[in-house]
Amino acid sequence: MKFINRSRELAQLNQKTASDQAELIVVYGRRRIGKTALLSHWLKGHSTVSQAYWVAHRTTSDRLLTSFSQAVSALIHADASPALTFQDWESALEQVFLLARNQRLLLVIDEFPYLIQSCPELPSLLQKIWDRYHHQSQLVLAICGSHYHMMVDQFFSSRQPLFGRATGSLLVDEIPANELKGFLPKYSPDQIAQTAAVIGGVPHYLSLWNDTVPPLKNVEELVLSAATLFRHEALFLIQEELPEPRTYLAVLEALGGRHQAPVAISKATGIDRGHVGKYLNTLVKLRFVERVLSADLKTRKNTRTSRYEIRDPYLRFYFEFIYPHPDWIEQRRIKPLREAIQSRFDAYVGKQVFEDWARTVIRELGDQEALPFVPDEVGRAWNPRVEIDVFAVNWKERIALAGECKWQREKMGPKHLESLQQRAERLDRVEGFHFHYALFSRSGFTASLLNKEKYPHLLLFSGPELKRIR
Repeated sequence: MKFINRSRELAQLNQKTASDQAELIVVYGRRRIGKTALLSHWLKGHSTVSQAYWVAHRTTSDRLLTSFSQAVSALIHADASPALTFQDWESALEQVFLLARNQRLLLVIDEFPYLIQSCPELPSLLQKIWDRYHHQSQLVLAICGSHYHMMVDQFFSSRQPLFGRATGSLLVDEIPANELKGFLPKYSPDQIAQTAAVIGGVPHYLSLWNDTVPPLKNVEELVLSAATLFRHEALFLIQEELPEPRTYLAVLEALGGRHQAPVAISKATGIDRGHVGKYLNTLVKLRFVERVLSADLKTRKNTRTSRYEIRDPYLRFYFEFIYPHPDWIEQRRIKPLREAIQSRFDAYVGKQVFEDWARTVIRELGDQEALPFVPDEVGRAWNPRVEIDVFAVNWKERIALAGECKWQREKMGPKHLESLQQRAERLDRVEGFHFHYALFSRSGFTASLLNKEKYPHLLLFSGPELKRIR
C-alpha cells in the first residue's frame, strides 16, 4: 500500500534521528493503525544510516534471541555468519549499544509486548544497559507495540524499570478526516464521511475499502462478510487488551445501544452501579471509550453529568449495528442486517461523523481567531431538557456559540435556526450570555438564511466538507 502523509509523526522521528545523542522512542497505538508502515518509511528515509528492523512474535525467549541475533549480525560486519547467536539478552543489547559508539545506528524493535511475555526480565535488562551506555552511544532505538495497556505501563508507570528512560513517545492515531481523500481518491466528500462513520481513519481498514463501489456495498462485502478480517476484528481488538472481556463486552453493548450514563449502563447490563465505574475507567484507559462532559460546565472536575461513548469508530459501528444480532450473523442473514443498517445510516453518519467534524471546524477557527470570539471550550452541551450539537463558550466575555448539524438531503431553513435559538435559551448554565449561532448542513441553505442583514450572528457551513459560506 502506498504510504500517505504522517508528516507530523515523521517529523518527530526525524528530529530524534538528527540529534547528537542516544534516543529511546516509544511508538504505540491500536493494531492496524500503521505503526509498522510508519517506522519502515522512516528507515527508508535514512537508507545511508546503519539500521535494523526486528519483529518479535509469540515463541520462546531462546528462539527470539536467535532471531534478534541474526537481525543484528549484519550490523557487525557484512559477512557475519547468519548462525551468530548471542549468549543471552544482556550480551545482545550491550553489543547493540557498543556498535553505536562511533556511528549513528537505527534499531526498531516491533511487537515489544510479545518479547516481554517471553522474556519478563527484558525491561530490567534494557534499563540496566541504557543507564550504562546511552551517554556514550549514538543509538536511536524505536520500541513499538500494539498492546496499548502494556506499552503505557512499561514506559509511563513509575512502578516499571523503563519509566523515565524514553526520550520521545509517539502515539500513532487515526488518519485525520482531511487526509482520508488520499486513501479514497475516487470517493466524493459524502462517501468519505460515510466511510469514516464505519471504519474511521485506520489505514489498514482503508486499504481494504473499495472506492469504486458505494460505502454501504463495502459494508456488505467486507464488514458483514465471513471471509474478511472484520468477521472477528472487534472481539480480537478487545481480547488483545482484556483476556476476560465478558463484562466489558456487556458495557460496550450497552454503549452501542446509547446507554451512556453509568446508571443507564447498570440497568442495561445488570452490573452493580458501584462497579460500573471500574469497567468504564478501564475502557477509557485503553482508549476504547471516552468520557464526555457538557461544554457548558465551567467546573469540569468531579462532575456527575458524564456521558460515556465508544471512541473507536469501527467498534462503535460494530456494537451499534452488528453485535446486537448474533443470530443474523451466525445464520448469514445478511439482508435484514443490511436493511437495518441502511434504514438508520444517514442519522448515524450525521451523529457520529458530521457533528464531530463540525466541532473540529469550530475548534480550529477558534484557534485561528477566525470566530467572533476565542472559545475556552468547544464540544456539545446538554441538560435534562435540551441538547446542542455544537457549543463553544468564552467564560470571561460571557459569549457563546450554539450550532445545529443536519446530515439530510433537504436544505436547512429559518425553522432550524429558530429551533436552535429556543433550545439554546434552555441552557441554564449560560443564561444571559450573548449568543452566536452556526448551522452545518449537508445540503446547503434556503435563500432567506443567506441574508446576512437579517441574521447578523449566524455562521453557515455547507456540504460534507463544511465549507464556510458566511
